Amino acid sequence: MGAPVVFGIGPISVDDLVAVSRDDAIVVLDTPALDRIGAGRAVVDRQTTPIGVGAPGPRSQGPRIPGPAGGRAAPRTATLDASAVEERVVHDRRGGIGLPLSVDRARAVVAARLAGWTRGASGIRLETAVFVAELLNRGVTPVIPSVGSLGDGDETHLASVATLVIGQGEAVLAGERLSAQVALSRVGLAPLDLAVHEGLAFVHHNAYSLGVGALALHRLGALSRLADTTSALSSRAAARSGLGGRGPAFDARVLAGSPSAGTRASGERISELLATPVGPRGARGGRDLDGLRLRATPQINGALADEVTAAVQLVEATLGTASEDPLVDQASGVLRTGGLLHGARLARAFDGLRAAIAHTAAAAERRLGRIAGGGVDPRGTGHGLVPGRLGQSAADLVAELRVLATPVVTAGVPDEDSDDPASFAGTSLRLLERSTALLADVLAVEAVVAADALGPAEHDGWSVGFSVAHAGLRSAIEQELHGQQLVTAALAALGVDRS
Repeated sequence: MGAPVVFGIGPISVDDLVAVSRDDAIVVLDTPALDRIGAGRAVVDRQTTPIGVGAPGPRSQGPRIPGPAGGRAAPRTATLDASAVEERVVHDRRGGIGLPLSVDRARAVVAARLAGWTRGASGIRLETAVFVAELLNRGVTPVIPSVGSLGDGDETHLASVATLVIGQGEAVLAGERLSAQVALSRVGLAPLDLAVHEGLAFVHHNAYSLGVGALALHRLGALSRLADTTSALSSRAAARSGLGGRGPAFDARVLAGSPSAGTRASGERISELLATPVGPRGARGGRDLDGLRLRATPQINGALADEVTAAVQLVEATLGTASEDPLVDQASGVLRTGGLLHGARLARAFDGLRAAIAHTAAAAERRLGRIAGGGVDPRGTGHGLVPGRLGQSAADLVAELRVLATPVVTAGVPDEDSDDPASFAGTSLRLLERSTALLADVLAVEAVVAADALGPAEHDGWSVGFSVAHAGLRSAIEQELHGQQLVTAALAALGVDRS
């Protein structure tokens, strides 16, 4: 368990969500955040008039609030059965299907929704926000179906969170899937009754796209750096085989002319891994024999890194704003409706990342094609332990990645309640997670093929980082594993978790 993470009125980062979701860090709602949440709820309370059951009373003069089916309805007047109305709001949105999200992903959804509440624009009650923080801190995770979001508010995912809070549905606790009532009882929590407007305050947010998106971006950032490691391995293996790979294209003096921070960082990492020139100059007057697949490596890997950085900035900026509908405007004391839930920017970011992944994977597959069978004698000690057709699997994955790179935003269709095309940000994210897993496998294949071509012996002049990567890969290779076991072992040796 990591250090506590403060959810306050300041910025909330991707790393914060990762710490809460994967490292089970304790969430602390600070006093300014609690004050802001309470002030937002006070606006909602002033917009409703409590009356007794069956007794006439004045109607609220506030703006109309979306009704249970997502349409617009007259402003609600609070009655003693308000919780039943709110439960119906939640129930109508429990349309998710598919396999449940993993525990870390489900925790990310809960954490992102809680982070949104700290902006004070949702109208959630203070006790409800504290209750949800306790769900995270006590390890009670809602069972959330993976499919159902249109990207205009992740309603089906968030309905499962609200369902747990009211003691319905299912939850995971200490690895065991239980009824919500049992899970809450085991950690000393009692279900809540939702107050007026809290149904919408739960479900009208892009917490799935933001929370699970944060986890995907964190993993993809690690893979973009792994691509530099596998590129260095391929470059040295190509040089050993007399196929170029000298590395002048990674020189900082060359890359200084690039406007891309990702390109410059990629070249620097590869140069550090190579440490020294990796082979003799080529023929034809000493010109470099490197093909574009090697020379352009920093540009390709750097483009992916730049896209990841931009997407992280977008997610963090969105986490830091009041993306609610209706929006509780504390300054004027009214609720305002708008289109803040539309996930177009998130969908486009996820779409762009899948295209960058496909390009990065294709370059990796071409690099390993340059070294596989490239003059290395398989009869030599320690060479040829990897199946010769392993590269075909990488080519197969690249073909799938090219299909996955098709943009989702251009396929959006109007949802049932409006004439506007949905963003399908959740769909784009789900495909991004698939693309990320395939990229990891392609990079693992490249690393294994390169390490096999290099043989078992280390050489003078290798950097520490390069030697560590090579040694780990050789250990995996010499276990004589095959198929996915070899790929998984290679990723573990490189410090990457495939899941």
